[in-house]
Amino acid sequence: MVFNSFPFLIFFTIVLFLYYIIPLKYRYLVLLSASYFFYGYSNLRHVLLLLSVTLISFVSGKAISASQSKKHQKNIVILSASLLIFLLLCFKYQSFVISNVNYIFKANITIEKIIVPLGISFFILQAISYPIDIYRGDVKEEKNFLRFALFVSFFPQILSGPISKSKEMLPQFKKHHKYESNNILDGLLIVLYGLFKKVVIADLLAVGVDNVFNNLLDFVGIPLIVAVFLYSLQIYFDFSSYSNIAYGCGKMLGFELNKNFDVPYFADSIKNFWSRWHISLSTWFRDYLYFPLGGNRKGMTRSYLNLIIVFLVSALWHGGAWTYIVWGGLHALYQITERQFEFHFKNKFLNILKTYLLISFAWIFFRARTINDALYVITNMFKIDFIGIRSQLKSIGWDKFDLIILALSVLIVFTLDFLNYKKEMSSKITNLNYKFKLLIYLILIFTTLIFGHYGPGFDKADFIYLGY
Repeated sequence: MVFNSFPFLIFFTIVLFLYYIIPLKYRYLVLLSASYFFYGYSNLRHVLLLLSVTLISFVSGKAISASQSKKHQKNIVILSASLLIFLLLCFKYQSFVISNVNYIFKANITIEKIIVPLGISFFILQAISYPIDIYRGDVKEEKNFLRFALFVSFFPQILSGPISKSKEMLPQFKKHHKYESNNILDGLLIVLYGLFKKVVIADLLAVGVDNVFNNLLDFVGIPLIVAVFLYSLQIYFDFSSYSNIAYGCGKMLGFELNKNFDVPYFADSIKNFWSRWHISLSTWFRDYLYFPLGGNRKGMTRSYLNLIIVFLVSALWHGGAWTYIVWGGLHALYQITERQFEFHFKNKFLNILKTYLLISFAWIFFRARTINDALYVITNMFKIDFIGIRSQLKSIGWDKFDLIILALSVLIVFTLDFLNYKKEMSSKITNLNYKFKLLIYLILIFTTLIFGHYGPGFDKADFIYLGY
């Protein structure tokens, strides 16, 4: 069940209704039941994995709280993290490991293909962080197993985040969230905005981008360049739309989820980009990997090594493929180069443009199916032929109407995001009276219905990060 589906609309409407009509002290049980139903909707067997991850993290937290020995507590943290990482490796990376073993040793090992559970990378990170937080003294043990199970499985964020820390979410599950019409209206607005970005922009971008990357040998020059830059937009609108919908659903239920995006393509450095893109993941790796490794406290060489480790681990977190590893390696190289050579222009716009170009180049490896595909794009994208540009653009898969819709929609969203970043437009919009809010709702609904990419014959695109 995905956010941009009719079953989810029915599901969430029922959950929202039940949540606000039952007694306050039982509401978390409604959310827990809904979360497990939501997660088990596509594959009921994966619920057992979710429950196992929850039990490992919960029991580890209890053991740490019960122990008086710091050494013993540390050993429990290491054991629980190792068990959870082992589960992640078994379910997500077995094909990658076996294929590389077969290639290196000329073997022919085969295993039954395992369906990777949706959201496994996200909820395992949340489960890993809980015992660590107790060990550090950042949070006290949660004694209610069902409430803790809700923290790991909360349905708005389980599939693609944002990743939350226990100290951020567990206290919210203990609060009695009373019905507030402003939460419903504000949350609905954010959800509609997210759906607009997904259905009108991201899914339409996917048509052309997928056509090019799935048929690379048919394209050279301008179509490749266009596909590369528009993929950078596709992945932003796709993932930020999911985050918007998750945040909006949480808001309607009275919860505040982490902000995951902050106009990342206005970043003027790679470091600045990673403070604005997938913020919850960047923060997790900073707090639970980079800092424990020593951060930048042990000299320049060690800090560079720590950066390389963090980005390679982050790359593998996205999936078992060499393309991801190269992508992560490039971002590590970018940051080291920026720090070492202070590679900055005096003009901020040039820094923003430089950063966007570097990020878009790295996205080639993120999107390509193989290293060879990525190298094909890189070696052929500059073989530009200015004859028949119109037909070249048309071959990508969009007609003139599609391009107009894309251009206007992207311009509107980036303008709104920039204004919100500079002037906190979201708070001003939430303070508008009901008539203006209703007008905004209607505009979003009708533009999504009229210009959205869906319907008979359209292969609806899942959210990109659902595979991670």
